[in-house]
Amino acid sequence: MTQDVILKVDGLSKVFESGGIRFIKDPYSVKAVQDVSFSLLRGETLGVVGESGCGKSTLARCVLNLIKPTTGMVSLDGNSLEYTSNKEWRRLRQRLQIIFQDPFSSLNPKLKIGRILAEPLKVHRRMSYRDALPALTELMQQVGLPETALDKYPHEFSGGQRQRIAIARALVLEPDIIVADEAVSALDVSIQAQILEMLGRLKKERNLSFLFITHDLGVVRNFCDRTLVMYLGRVVEAGPVDLLLDAPLHPYTKSLRDAAPIPDVSTRQDVALLEGEIPSPANPPSGCPFHPRCPSAIDICAFEFPETVQLEGRSYACHNPNN
Repeated sequence: MTQDVILKVDGLSKVFESGGIRFIKDPYSVKAVQDVSFSLLRGETLGVVGESGCGKSTLARCVLNLIKPTTGMVSLDGNSLEYTSNKEWRRLRQRLQIIFQDPFSSLNPKLKIGRILAEPLKVHRRMSYRDALPALTELMQQVGLPETALDKYPHEFSGGQRQRIAIARALVLEPDIIVADEAVSALDVSIQAQILEMLGRLKKERNLSFLFITHDLGVVRNFCDRTLVMYLGRVVEAGPVDLLLDAPLHPYTKSLRDAAPIPDVSTRQDVALLEGEIPSPANPPSGCPFHPRCPSAIDICAFEFPETVQLEGRSYACHNPNN
């Protein structure tokens, strides 16, 4: 894997303003993503994990400019995208693609698969369906589907097959970066393994970079190179996958790891399962937002947010990290 940075995010935040309408009289702010920074290397898979509501998908959509970040900067190949025009974003869309969680809702039910896959080529490269057909046929082979799939509708396929089609659509413009937003979470375990194996092969063949959003730490361990752990919109720990999962420093990372299913529960030791729900981002706790649920919380956690500590290729934000 080459070590050049293809995507860089600096201090990205997204605040949603609400209120002042008929049923919500008092305005309030929802801090969905707060001061997130990371780099994605060419050919690397960077995982983003955390509970539902932690800001993973909002972060991905800000990176792709599907929603505008409130503050912060996103750079592609060292070039800031902050003031990129709509015309330039049209060109950049070819380099940045997304795979959604539910392939059925992301595929047009009224179009045959061939037409769905040809649409990006028609929009971005002015290609007719006839001209695009050889490339689409080869793409079907790469994602493990027969050529005859091009002449069928989305409802004629299983969930795993539809996800392969969604992956094919993300690949059709030959992107550099793919954002996978819970791309395998709705699939059976056996199908997950097939899809991940296929993504790993395509990653090597095309030197793809992935921003891989998931809540499954088993998927993270087997597919990702590095991982960001998010809680209530913030990155609380980041680092190489094996180091982060085998020796987590933040209590939240440890709790996520301990909650993951394992084949033999009798081998599990020192389990620290979380209690309670993730707080509302509209009314976060003072100090460290994790302290009301943290088994390792100390007095300072309730009123002072921890600084991010850099340590041997990893980082964490905690007043009382695991030893």
